[in-house]
Formats: sequence, C-alpha cells, structure tokens
Amino acid sequence: MAAKSITTIRQALSYQPHQAAWFAATQVLFNQVVAFYFEVIQAHEGVLALPNQEALTALEKLTHATEKNPAPVMPLSTIIGDAPALFRRAAINAALGSARSFASSLARWRTRREKAQAKAKGKRKAKPFRERPPVPPRCWNKSVTFYAGQWKERTDASILLKVWTGTCWSWLKVRITGRAFPDGVEVASPSLIRHGNQWWLHTCVEKKFTSPATIEEQVTTNTETRICAVDLNLNEQLAVCTVQTVEGTILATRFIGGGKEIAGFRKQLLGRIARNRSKTGIIAQGEQDNAALWRKIRQADEHLAHLVSARIVQFAKEQETTILVFEVRSVDLKPTAQTRRGMIAQANKPVTT
Repeated sequence: MAAKSITTIRQALSYQPHQAAWFAATQVLFNQVVAFYFEVIQAHEGVLALPNQEALTALEKLTHATEKNPAPVMPLSTIIGDAPALFRRAAINAALGSARSFASSLARWRTRREKAQAKAKGKRKAKPFRERPPVPPRCWNKSVTFYAGQWKERTDASILLKVWTGTCWSWLKVRITGRAFPDGVEVASPSLIRHGNQWWLHTCVEKKFTSPATIEEQVTTNTETRICAVDLNLNEQLAVCTVQTVEGTILATRFIGGGKEIAGFRKQLLGRIARNRSKTGIIAQGEQDNAALWRKIRQADEHLAHLVSARIVQFAKEQETTILVFEVRSVDLKPTAQTRRGMIAQANKPVTT
C-alpha cells in the first residue's frame, strides 16, 4: 500500500533592498485579485458545486476576455489590465478555497440555528440563539503562490521569479539560502512568505513510499523483526528505548536524559508565576495571567518533545527497527497523533507505531 509524507522546506531570499517593495507589490496585487474572485463566487454560488478544475474554468469565463468570450460578465480588467494566466489561476484557487471554507462555516451555523430553534419551539422560556453568523473576510493576506511558469531555473542557490514591480511584470533572480531539497521528492509550487521584514520561499515537498505491513504480519511472518519499546518517564531519563526481537531478546538500550534540566527550568518559571500572583491576589476570570511566562513553559515543553521524538527515531533507524511500541499511561505521557506523525516524517524508513 502506497503512502506519502509531506513537509515544507523554508528558504530565505537574498535580494536588493528596493526589490522587497516588488515582493510586497506582488502580494498586494495577488490579494486584490483573490478578493475580486471571492466576490465573483459570492455572486455566482453555483460555482461551488463544481469540482475545482471546472470551477476554475467557469470563473475564467465569467471574468477573462478572449476572442470567443469578448464580453465577460464581471471582467477582471477592472482590477488589473494584463495579469499572467498562471498568476490569475493561483488567485482563483486561493479564492475558491476561502469561499468553500466560508460556505461550510455558514452551513454549519445554519444547522446549529435550526437545531436551537427546533429545540426551543413550544417552550415559553427558551434560550434564544445568539450566535452570530460567520462573515466573509474583510481583509486579505494570502501568500503568493508561484505556479510553474511563474518561476524557472531553480537551483539550490538561486531561482527566477516573475514579480509585479508596480508598473510591469519582470523576471527577478534571487539567491536562496536554507535547507536543500531531499532526494527522491516531488516539489510543489513555492509560496512567497513574509517573516518580519524578510521574504522567504516556502515549498511543499512530497515523498512517496510503501507502507509497512501490519504489526501482526511483521511479528508472525518475519522472526527477524526488531521492535523498539519506548518507556516515557518524568525523571532524569525522559525516555528509555529498548530494541528487542520478536521472542523478547534485548539487543540494545538507549537512555534519553534531560529531565532535571527541563524540570528546573519549569520550576523556576512556575515560581515567578506564583510570586506574581501573590502580589495581586486576584486572577481575572476567563483571562490568562502571566501569559508570557506560560508561553515560555509551553514552548520549552514542545521543544523538548521534538528533541526526544527525534532521538527516538534516530535510535530506531540505527537499530533497523520497523515497529515503535509505547506503553499506555496517562494522557499527558502518551504520544499524541501529531507527535507520531512527526516521528514518521523524520524517518526515511517507514515506522509503524
């Protein structure tokens, strides 16, 4: 059975200072076109009933002037005179995604309202339904997606992007710094993302592989199968990994420490929170007190969870194991689905959990 793993490669762009304004102008124009097509979809809601490809064709007929369609109903020329076809289609797909999401949210709200009205029908003191309906986006901040044709000549160090300078479309060559693409992956269309004052290029990559057999099949049909059993703790040894055969023979053990360090850091921050609370003696109901300190604790816990999961996967790969086994304990100690997916994504060899 085929499976796939998807991750995003983030790469920083190196460019001249004045070229940052071109990236900003391209994003502004892209969002203007997305907002325009969102309004077109709201005016022609039947488009949402079509598959994506047919919906894209229908929206182009409604907005794009051609020899066969010289007078579209809602011409895009009111927003921009000459937009590249791939730029326009990227904006259409972005608008379709937002329109479908808004339509789903509105349908769920109507369902909740109907249920509340039916429940309150015939009751004298029925609780009124006060939930407000979802509203369309008031402002747009979509990231520009460069379809094939809007970029070319991509290497590990540079790429050519077609950007809007404010007056015309121009090819711009920029340098790329960051993680290179792994081998054997399919590269999707890159997106232009702003992080503070720096522009980055985010690219989704997809790697396909064959799903491993079920645990029952691996254990019963292959006596050489290696199992990595993981014990998660709260003391100094955060995790103890033991590799054993199907018969139970222990082959290797790895202790992953760091518990005292994170416990001391957490205790220090919790002490500061307690001292801050003692100064006021009042905690507002429904509001988070000491938000910055609590955020530090959450970020430290998440960072440590990623480190531990990466070390577990590295140990399992070194020992050529195909099965990871976790004990069922409290909810806080049991690995979440997100952690398990992260472990599988880090491993080149499929891991069954």
